[in-house]
Amino acid sequence: MDVRERIDIKRRQLGWTRTELAKKVGISYTAIKNWYNEKNHMPSLGVLEEICEAYNITMAALFTDVNMDKLREDQMALLELYEKLTERQRKNILDLIKSIVYN
Repeated sequence: MDVRERIDIKRRQLGWTRTELAKKVGISYTAIKNWYNEKNHMPSLGVLEEICEAYNITMAALFTDVNMDKLREDQMALLELYEKLTERQRKNILDLIKSIVYN
């Protein structure tokens, strides 16, 4: 599931229309509409941050299927640290964890 679907699911859970979300985030309705009408049109990082603020969730919560309320403190710490890594560091960490788990 891509981030646009996640945004839409959360929006519907809150009972908001796309127009209401646009107003809360400070963008046009057309910008939101384009996310769904144009295959490669995605919200910018800044807009994603505004959406998370409007939804009162973290960026990690927006991008995962994990119920953030049920995570332990050590799991939250790992996610927070992971968000600070570069793409290369993230790949290395994931490779390391996979090698530990599957070997």
